Amino acid sequence: MPAQDEYIVEILRDVGLVSHEDIRNAQERSRTDEVGLVDSLIKMGRLSAKDVSKALASQFNMDMIDLAEYRVPDDVVALVPKHVARRYKIVPVGKHDNTLTVAISDPMDVDTVDSLRYILRMNVEPVIATKADIENSITRYYGNADDTVENMLQEITEGEVDFGLPSNKAAQQKLDDIAETDADAPIIKLVGLVIMEAYRNRASDIHIEPLEKRLRVRYRIDGVLQEVDNPPKRLQASIISRLKIMSNMSIAEKRVPQDGRIQIPVMGRTLDLRVSCLPTNHGESIVMRILDKTSLLLGLGDLGFFSDDQETMSMLVRPSRIAPASRNRCTTNAS
Repeated sequence: MPAQDEYIVEILRDVGLVSHEDIRNAQERSRTDEVGLVDSLIKMGRLSAKDVSKALASQFNMDMIDLAEYRVPDDVVALVPKHVARRYKIVPVGKHDNTLTVAISDPMDVDTVDSLRYILRMNVEPVIATKADIENSITRYYGNADDTVENMLQEITEGEVDFGLPSNKAAQQKLDDIAETDADAPIIKLVGLVIMEAYRNRASDIHIEPLEKRLRVRYRIDGVLQEVDNPPKRLQASIISRLKIMSNMSIAEKRVPQDGRIQIPVMGRTLDLRVSCLPTNHGESIVMRILDKTSLLLGLGDLGFFSDDQETMSMLVRPSRIAPASRNRCTTNAS
């Protein structure tokens, strides 16, 4: 039995979560199933992963967080790159001044905390969460490890999938019929991943630009266009057609500029994309402006107003405060 498991089991026994008999039974099962002692106790139903986390948090005087019930702000998620979150199996949950609070599953893993302080260049304060909650949250905020544009492009490139344009007759069909026909095509997933990756990287615009020998995809992040993984040139027509279908543009018309709009759910939010399609020498170019409506719902407090200033502003715009003054001026003028 590993020394760490022995220490955790001792803590669990001291707080009364398991008995000596439970430990003996778990030891026999761990030898049979070749799993850790703590995992054996959980599989036996003697305690839950959350019970273990609570006991460890209490032992090390640390706070515990239920990530399933907590929504991490996007600006906090952006502070930790996804490869760092996956490598160290942590989730950022908050930031105050120069201190970042991160959720970890093992309070004894001081090496992870020290490494994060060095990598992120800020103080790191750990809180406890279950391993399953951390894994689910990493997927929730950063996506699956295999669910990336790069992996999707590799899958499409290596596969034998035909992404040719529909025939002229098919191009005259209703947009709904076309969308239904292509519902299972990998190109739909690729387009969705392009939009999702842009949102994860806090991009304001997505540029899909056909060049002579390649198709270029760029995200505008903090005002600067940054090139990302480019789909093969042979997917150009299918990607452009899919985006035009999503934004209710005519896929039969390719010689005049068109504008459209896409509403798509991404990571629990509904994004509003303003889409512009422009003909070029090498095909149609698409530019999408990403608008997150939830980021616009800011109160006076969110804008930096103090409480007394908020009261003053509320009084100034309140109709009941304006109407009497207007009536008094009218009465004075009449007299």
